[in-house]
Amino acid sequence: MQIPKSLTRAAMGGHGLLGVLFGAIIYVLCLTGSILVLVDQLTIWERPDAPAIASLSDPDIATISFRALAEAQVAGVAHDIYVQMPTDELPRMTVSGHGEKGDHRDWNVDAAGQLVPRAETPWLEFMQLLHFNLTLPGAIGRYIVGIFGTILLASIVTGLLAHRRIIKDAFRLRWGGSRRLTNADLHNRVGVWALPFHLIVALTGSLLGLAGLITIILAMVAYKGDQEKAIASLLGPQAGADTRAAPPPDIRRILREIQLRAPGATVTQLAIEHAGTAGQQVRVMVAAPRHLARNEALLFNGDGRFKWRAGLTDGNAGMRIYGMITPLHYGTYGGVPLKIIYALLGMGLTLIVATGGNVWLARRREQGRATPRLERLWVALIWGQPTVIVMVALLTLLGQVPAIASYWMLTASCWAAALIIPTAGKATASFRIALAIATVATLFVHAALRGLVNPVVLAADVMLIAAIIGAVVRAGWSWKMIPAPALTR
Repeated sequence: MQIPKSLTRAAMGGHGLLGVLFGAIIYVLCLTGSILVLVDQLTIWERPDAPAIASLSDPDIATISFRALAEAQVAGVAHDIYVQMPTDELPRMTVSGHGEKGDHRDWNVDAAGQLVPRAETPWLEFMQLLHFNLTLPGAIGRYIVGIFGTILLASIVTGLLAHRRIIKDAFRLRWGGSRRLTNADLHNRVGVWALPFHLIVALTGSLLGLAGLITIILAMVAYKGDQEKAIASLLGPQAGADTRAAPPPDIRRILREIQLRAPGATVTQLAIEHAGTAGQQVRVMVAAPRHLARNEALLFNGDGRFKWRAGLTDGNAGMRIYGMITPLHYGTYGGVPLKIIYALLGMGLTLIVATGGNVWLARRREQGRATPRLERLWVALIWGQPTVIVMVALLTLLGQVPAIASYWMLTASCWAAALIIPTAGKATASFRIALAIATVATLFVHAALRGLVNPVVLAADVMLIAAIIGAVVRAGWSWKMIPAPALTR
């Protein structure tokens, strides 16, 4: 497949510019996204002591939902109630109550069906904030993430156009020679081999991040600026504005109605919106394992009468595509094996960003336009960010610390250290050693504090510690693995 040279040059210029200007944030998003694919497994790892529930019957769901509403009313957070059902991957049931002023309370449900204080997962919640909105408040952070998803998509397309011999070079890997050529080949090969994954993740990430803006545009174009109608077209009718007190919703009738419509259906989530008012409604997500959307959404009035069906599995093309976006982005449509594949491919995308920066910096050095300070700062990004993420995990294990503030302070410390260390090579070795030590320390502390309550989690900690120590010993602290910096000085 030959691409015209003029198009190649233009694409290469645009590709390099996008990578340099936005590479740092894209790297953080790719790194955190790769980790968060295993969110259910990480939830169990962070809090193996949380109560577990193996299975639930519909009467159990109804009883617990009623109990959750009562508990939320006592706590003053009963405007909206969300009940998340246990799954095979995460056998835990959680309840979240939200007040009108934005305050909320969370609970776990124990094996007896009683609500207990939620087992907090501060590190995982920090990771989600970092990936979803870069820890920025409000919708602005999510919009920025969506914009960077679009930039990543543009980078992938320009990178593809910049590669004139994409088929011929598909399996070419110059290993052991020039560091720059090795990094370039890794950058190109991984980018080509996993191209469908990269395109899907970038596109769906962009759509998820910009969903709010897309809804506004949809309202302007299709509904003459009526945002409520635009939202209703995707999420269904909103709960009524009638705030008069009303009895709790008839959850038992709703669950019976679901079984009549879809015998054997499994409820995955239940939400009571505007709970305890005459305008309340119940939104139920039902598993649809044979469909990529994975769930179907149903709405019911407070008295249990059917109100609306989303059509995520059998509706129009737009609703089906809408239902596929989240599963495609997070890899939730194929169980643990697919999640592992997603995590590995995500790390591959992270590697592409890292090697892309290495190649660009090395090319500048070869051209006599070296930027030593930028080289060291790039190293602080590539190896410092994993180290910072692990350090935040360690700090949250040791006590109640502000995870977001800790992250930014540690990140600033990495930048400062990179400016003090004299060369990029020494900076790389220093950050790699710090990452290994921090990871082993975190796993050791976790095994001592929380691993003892779950033999599987303890075994995972021990095996990971052994693997890291073994890798360090085998490397002899020379750290010649890839991605090594493509810099010689």
